[in-house]
Amino acid sequence: MTIAQRGADFPAPLPIVAGALARVFAPPEPLVPSRWMAEHLIVPDGPRAGGRWDPSLTPYVGPIVDCLGPDSPHNLVAVRKSAQTGVSVAAIGLVAAYIDRAPCRIGYALPTIDALQEFNREKLTPTIEHTEALKARIRPQTSRSATGSTTTSKQYPGGSLVLINANSAPDLRAKTLKVGIGDEVDEWAADLEGQGDPWGLFMDRFIAFHATGDYRLLALSTPRLLAESRIDDLFQRGDRRYWHITCPHCDSEIPLEFGHLTFNKRPPYQAHYITQCCGCEIRHYEKATLVRAGRFIATHADGLYPSFHVDALISQLTTWDKIAEEAVAAEGDERKTKKFTNTTLGLPYEVKGDAPDHVRLMERREEYAENRVPPLALLLTAGADVQHKGIWVEIVAFSPDRQSWTVSVRWLEGDTTDPNKGAWLALQELYDERFEDAFGNTRLIDAIAVDAGDGARANQAYAWARGRHRAYAIKGMSGWGRPALGTPTKVQVSLHGKRITGGAMVWPVGTFDLKAEFYANVRKDGRKAGQELDPPGYCHFGSFLNEAYFLQITSEHLADVRAKGRLTKVWQQISGRPNHLLDARVYATAMAEHLGLTRKTRDQWAALAQRYGLPLGAGDLFSPAPLAVEREQPPDAAAVAKAEAAAALKATLADKPAGAASRPGRFARLKRVPKRRG
Repeated sequence: MTIAQRGADFPAPLPIVAGALARVFAPPEPLVPSRWMAEHLIVPDGPRAGGRWDPSLTPYVGPIVDCLGPDSPHNLVAVRKSAQTGVSVAAIGLVAAYIDRAPCRIGYALPTIDALQEFNREKLTPTIEHTEALKARIRPQTSRSATGSTTTSKQYPGGSLVLINANSAPDLRAKTLKVGIGDEVDEWAADLEGQGDPWGLFMDRFIAFHATGDYRLLALSTPRLLAESRIDDLFQRGDRRYWHITCPHCDSEIPLEFGHLTFNKRPPYQAHYITQCCGCEIRHYEKATLVRAGRFIATHADGLYPSFHVDALISQLTTWDKIAEEAVAAEGDERKTKKFTNTTLGLPYEVKGDAPDHVRLMERREEYAENRVPPLALLLTAGADVQHKGIWVEIVAFSPDRQSWTVSVRWLEGDTTDPNKGAWLALQELYDERFEDAFGNTRLIDAIAVDAGDGARANQAYAWARGRHRAYAIKGMSGWGRPALGTPTKVQVSLHGKRITGGAMVWPVGTFDLKAEFYANVRKDGRKAGQELDPPGYCHFGSFLNEAYFLQITSEHLADVRAKGRLTKVWQQISGRPNHLLDARVYATAMAEHLGLTRKTRDQWAALAQRYGLPLGAGDLFSPAPLAVEREQPPDAAAVAKAEAAAALKATLADKPAGAASRPGRFARLKRVPKRRG
């Protein structure tokens, strides 16, 4: 074979070598995080768990992560989000893209050590194990070398990913980071161990890259309270981008807003959207196509950085009917309304901070007997606020729809230094006292909370409650988002210099939210104000209560307090107004919550009603056509009283309360924070 023949059969070596060298020395393709996610990321949870991330399911995620790619001009992005949106994949996808294509020091901060461990177990580890590009790069935890990964530190060539407890000052110090994720920042502490705002401490970790300008930081969270929401503050300072769809009737680009979602008040909800542009109707089956074709539009031209709002209205992980169901269930319930506003609408909740007018409350007093449990009430609790010279007590009855009645208010006078003497003996008498109810029974108090806060009588309260199974030593806890009654802790009890063997249990009470709920309930108008029905949560006060009582229960208001540069809302006592009975009411409500006030099923309420002598099954209690109930009780008519009580419970627990109608309409009474436009 001649040389010419060989040249025809085999390509010349020079072009091959040149092509190979060009590929080696060519600059890498720019990293676009959303493109990398679509090609490589295996999602750890949700409807596509174990499969590759699908941008069509959450089309709003791509624009968020792409704002923080290496070639993006932006350093900071904030995302104010609701639950059920799939936005959390943005954080893990951004981290994964950088690990594979632009490795560096990355920090992922979460609000607690428990949240950190759960994130590692449920999200991060499955993502690493199933995403080949990550599995090939991140060193396994089984490595015996000092360079191996751990639970909180994932090692890879060119950098590491460290998981940070945002409520630990040591975790936030002495770390230099180039890329960071601040997850659920509204749950971070307001002040971290006296060193200031943990968000500020976290941002300090990126100072080393300020001059080069190539650090990247993503903050995302479900908001909580308006005045102290970190994520809402970050969102408002950004350019406030909302996902817009194109109206199928007039081609206007509009954001989906809850105020335009229309639905029935009872199943079937038949939720649909009435557009704000031309008033046309969008059915739920049209939503997916419209959302996928949508885009983010900034609404604040002076924003400092990209900020995004994502809520359940545009989510393909839930339905408009489900949103309607949650909205109806939340109506009239302060805590459920707050949860709905935060986790479904993705908006911060505004708590009304002014104390109700005590004179107005006095004017709506009702004629009912003191020390008698009213017909609708199936729970009876008490709260005791301990002072040096006596104990303030309020006894409260609760119905299944959270209406409440003040049954009695007591001032138990006497010294409180010895739990076996003075006012404590009077409290023991109250503990054993039996209260007549509308069913012909006499009933003990179901649960009584005794204040064992940081005052001088904590040990006495522990000692008194110890061994009494219906008594709870409690400690009021400040701060928002705490449960009504939290997990108890064991404490040592010392009296007269001697330690009591075995100690006692103290239960934390989340006073901030309970006070907000109480004040929201006392503002509600009922029959006394001309309404057809007393609404759920309505507070009834007997004519036996005097002005001093109403001054005490309206003795606090919300105030804005700035501590270490951060604004927060706290309850403050009005000067010159004692608040003992307000505390007692809060403690009594915590006991009702502990007994299942907002958790009991209809069958459980029916069983409790039967326990007190009502000859009714669950079907009777939830009759669709309940009887009307007269408030006045005929004298010497026990049978009529029992029938009246049964009918009243029917009306309270029925699927459709008397006088209510199943009608379409917007959930107009829900308090929402309007979007602040530029």
